[in-house]
Amino acid sequence: MQISPSVSAIQASSLRIDISAHDVANVNTPGFSQSRPVQTSQNPGTEISAIQKVGPGAPDFSATDLAEEAVEQIKSEKDFSANAAVIKTQDKMLAETIDLVV
Repeated sequence: MQISPSVSAIQASSLRIDISAHDVANVNTPGFSQSRPVQTSQNPGTEISAIQKVGPGAPDFSATDLAEEAVEQIKSEKDFSANAAVIKTQDKMLAETIDLVV
């Protein structure tokens, strides 16, 4: 039983939230370009392999789309929660296995 895939997925979700928060914080920055993480599957786990800029902002406004950022944050939060639940379940299973052996 490995928790490393879930841990790496939680780290990737956390980084996705950080990137989205940075985009939202700069929504009023003229010329700011929105960023998107490129998430890849590894054996085992998941990682952010690159961060891409999404279109340059115009000189007088930011290219950040708040609707996209809201969706990105919700997806990241759900991914984080799901992987945390996997770790909790693995912890319970391990505890029950130890109780059976002892």
